[in-house]
Amino acid sequence: MYINSKHLQILKFIKNNQVSSIKEISDIFLLSNQHTKIHLEDIYCELFLESSGDLKTESIIKKIKDFPNSKNILKNSQQFTKNQKIFYLIFRLVKDRQIKLSHICEDLELTKRNLNNYYEEISKIIDPYNLKIKITNKGLTLLGSPYAINKFTYLLIFKFFIEKDFLPKKLREELTSFIKIKNFYKIRKDITAFISLLDCPFSTHSEIALFCFYICLRASNQEKKIEDISLQESLKYKPNYYNTDFFYEILTFLKNSVFKDISSTSLSGIFDLIDIFKYFKSRFNKSVHNKAEEIRPIFAKYIGDHVYKDPNFFHIVNPWINYSYLKDLFNIEDYSFLNLNLNYFANSNIDEMTKEINLIIPKFTLFESIFIWYNFSKIETNKNKNIFVFKYLPKSIIPTLVEEIYKKHNIKIYESVDIKDFNHYKKNNTINSIITIENIKIYENNIPVKNLFFPIPNYKRMIPT
Repeated sequence: MYINSKHLQILKFIKNNQVSSIKEISDIFLLSNQHTKIHLEDIYCELFLESSGDLKTESIIKKIKDFPNSKNILKNSQQFTKNQKIFYLIFRLVKDRQIKLSHICEDLELTKRNLNNYYEEISKIIDPYNLKIKITNKGLTLLGSPYAINKFTYLLIFKFFIEKDFLPKKLREELTSFIKIKNFYKIRKDITAFISLLDCPFSTHSEIALFCFYICLRASNQEKKIEDISLQESLKYKPNYYNTDFFYEILTFLKNSVFKDISSTSLSGIFDLIDIFKYFKSRFNKSVHNKAEEIRPIFAKYIGDHVYKDPNFFHIVNPWINYSYLKDLFNIEDYSFLNLNLNYFANSNIDEMTKEINLIIPKFTLFESIFIWYNFSKIETNKNKNIFVFKYLPKSIIPTLVEEIYKKHNIKIYESVDIKDFNHYKKNNTINSIITIENIKIYENNIPVKNLFFPIPNYKRMIPT
């Protein structure tokens, strides 16, 4: 039985949500009913070691949902998709610089003849980054400057971190052996402080981007580090639209944080990230702006005409469009929304809105739709003595989520806390109740924990015109 990442994604959705029909699964994953049925039958066969026979789809879904330890069973039999084989091979090249054909063929269960078919696709991916593959009697060798390889590795690691929950075991093992971090807590603390200093919308994606940048672009023993350059010398990296005081404030922070170990030649790369986080600029800037205008009527159709007057429209939408372009460029499969408890999805038009946008921006998913909708929603604050604990959510949407929780569950929230800050918060505050809407585990003997469903906006059904 061929089990891949798509089977694991469907399994997670079934396990974490009240799913009863094949249409709900098809809508979430943008699959046809026939393809969804095939995936369900594959999962059933792998778990029960028998064909689903004449079982109705609803029964198959229920049996899959109730089957114990199903995730581990599927992971143990998971195989590489073609796309994963291509990027695994690329990762081995950037990690080892040279690999033997016999070894890589064994890892991917390929013949050398089949491997030849991948060269052209790999070249298309690495050529824009000034990298080449050389085939010798010793195997495959990656050619390129150290800086070009490190910059490409940063994008590659970013892709794998986004996809990490559904990567094959072999790829996850290689990734773990590549990442050697001594003080993970210090890195996370400095990343959070850096995003706070920038005063920009926080998201898991920006946190992952900075983490991967730190991993891949640290200076070698021979390279000059950020801590070694003077403030005067660093002025050559200053974008002309930056306030000088703000620029120096960033440099001072970098030189006194874990980022001091970054190669000085990579400093411009940090400002490229700041442009995306704070100024919402990128290499896609012009096309992003045009796409935002193109999909604006779709948001107006499903959310309301106020999006035409919202002065923050482009600041809200452009980062997500930029991220969709990056996903398309690097074949990133982001199923972050599966970390949410998606109840009432079938009663919402958010799937239809996503499908319409998806025709214009192919990698635009439900994840982007959900958070843009919340950013366009009216924000009110209702406080009580419950706290809301979250992990994967951008902070900018938390006030609206708090409002939706009150509307749907009549629970007022006193304060919202990221899971990584929870233990510190608990030491200094009295907590009566914890509310979550994500699949995160919080074990507290003395504090009630309520794991609610993600309050998907319950749109009125659109009437065809």
